Amino acid sequence: MKKHLLIAAATMGMLSLTSCEDFLDSTNYTEANTGNYPAAAADLNKELSALYGVMNQYCNDPLQTPWFVWDIMSDDANGGGGTGDIEAHAIGHLMSNKDALYETAWHSTYAGIGRANAIIHSVDAFNWEGNMTVRNQLLGEAYFMRGLFYLWGTQFWGDIPAYWDAAAPDPCPQQSAEDVIFPHILADFVTASNLMTHGATTWGDGHAMKGTAEGFLARAYMFYQGFYKNAGELASANLAPVELPAQEGVEGALTKDMVVNYLLDCINNSGAELISDYRLLWQYTNELTAPDYEYTKDLATAGQFWAGNGNKEQLFQVQFSNIATWNGTIAMGFTNMTSLYNGLRCDADANNLENGGPETLPFGQGWGQGIFNMNSVNAWPGSDPRKKATVLDCEAELEKFAYTSSCSEETGMYNKKWISTTCKDSSWDDHTLSYTWWGVYRVQNSTATNTNGNSFQGDHFNDIILMRFSDVLLMHSELTGTPDMMNRVQERARVAKTGYSWENIQNERRWEFYGEGIRFNDLRRWSGKNGGENCIAAVALEKQNGSKVNYTGRWTTMHHASTSWAQRYAQTDGFLPIPPSQINIIDNPEVLKQNAGWTSAEYSSWNMASTPIY
Repeated sequence: MKKHLLIAAATMGMLSLTSCEDFLDSTNYTEANTGNYPAAAADLNKELSALYGVMNQYCNDPLQTPWFVWDIMSDDANGGGGTGDIEAHAIGHLMSNKDALYETAWHSTYAGIGRANAIIHSVDAFNWEGNMTVRNQLLGEAYFMRGLFYLWGTQFWGDIPAYWDAAAPDPCPQQSAEDVIFPHILADFVTASNLMTHGATTWGDGHAMKGTAEGFLARAYMFYQGFYKNAGELASANLAPVELPAQEGVEGALTKDMVVNYLLDCINNSGAELISDYRLLWQYTNELTAPDYEYTKDLATAGQFWAGNGNKEQLFQVQFSNIATWNGTIAMGFTNMTSLYNGLRCDADANNLENGGPETLPFGQGWGQGIFNMNSVNAWPGSDPRKKATVLDCEAELEKFAYTSSCSEETGMYNKKWISTTCKDSSWDDHTLSYTWWGVYRVQNSTATNTNGNSFQGDHFNDIILMRFSDVLLMHSELTGTPDMMNRVQERARVAKTGYSWENIQNERRWEFYGEGIRFNDLRRWSGKNGGENCIAAVALEKQNGSKVNYTGRWTTMHHASTSWAQRYAQTDGFLPIPPSQINIIDNPEVLKQNAGWTSAEYSSWNMASTPIY
């Protein structure tokens, strides 16, 4: 068995070393400052660990994470959960239910930017003679992470306050994402790609690699050209070079050919590869679970089990560890709370039946959020093996499934990629000990205790995968208009190979990454900025209207809570509301103002309990 992560790794840095000014981040994360830290080159490794740890800050609340928020916002998933889970419902209807809905995401974004800037501007205070490879790798990772946090920030909120010096200016006004921030994002990924070398870090140790930066460079470039420049089909579009700001590792403008070459370098030289069977990417094929799950018994019989955290298809991921507690700033951010949120809705139904016992083996209890939309599931051809590998059809696969008396937007279609997973040795009656398969593995293979005392809620350590090698292959086909790399993905998926077309690449991306939080921004970049109600994204999102859902134990249909998904997308372009507290702190619209589509209380303070929509 590949060693599973139960100990501290690179993403688990807990020191908070620098922060933005208070007007950007009303929570003070400062424990050390650039006046006294770093004092030695070795301190930069701690600072880098703290930089990666910001991703775990997001994870403390899955409804603040880019992957889960974008998954629910897409046409593939409902908010789900219970009747009281208004946050998830609001996200799914492109609305908001409270001012603090995205506060943690905002704070984490700027904590990450501040920490990355601190490393970038302090690295050359030390003598690296004879160690330039180490220096360049460390610096490349810092540039990559700064680019990543700005990418998430701009895709969340669009025009945001931005700075690239060691400390934020006062005031720090909103910058144009299109004209200012995105060229910097691309420059950061170029710098990271050019500074780092393949093999400079141990694969799967949580650090960004050269191939990671190359893949995210393409992702950011394609979003920039598709969304901001309204390029449409990138393979045939005449894409103007992007002028990049001057910084280390950057020379001249960025062209499509250069991005393609970075992808080719990742494909040919990074060491990444496609895992042989699509199912082996997901934790339900672990060796404690696979032998007793009918769908995976063939793998177990052949001696094939989960490829594990940090496998060779993962180019970047969020990692977790056995140190999550209910106390502290990050608290539960070191366990994969997304798995818990995606677990089977755990309340009882009208007959007092519950999910999560041996009858639902190998899938455990949770909050029932982020479940798949029925219309979306029905649109996926059953001939594609990835469908069953991804979608848990509870009625078809489980011995028993309860539509609970509190459920909302329930479909009985759950996300196998993220869902809480159990095994035959799970402690069904006592969820505090070893309820998940991870808890069983922990008890059987280590002396470690679950630090939060609750296996049901705390024993989740499967990576959140932020980029897979298949994404690199599909981006290459989409940029070049050639099918070869797409055919490699199709061959692994065991579906018929196709020629290149814009429709084929769009479908391939949808099914390959279904339920991974990627589709929403794909829809946005295929639609272009100010796409209106008839753009690709708006039309796709509107297909949720009238979808079949179970509400408190009865089947009905779902409709938009206020207007329509198409109208809400057209009003917002897919951007989220900037936390009102940040706007109130500044109290100057010339410095920071709210995004379009979020100024009306009809959309920004919606309460589903007073709005019958089912």
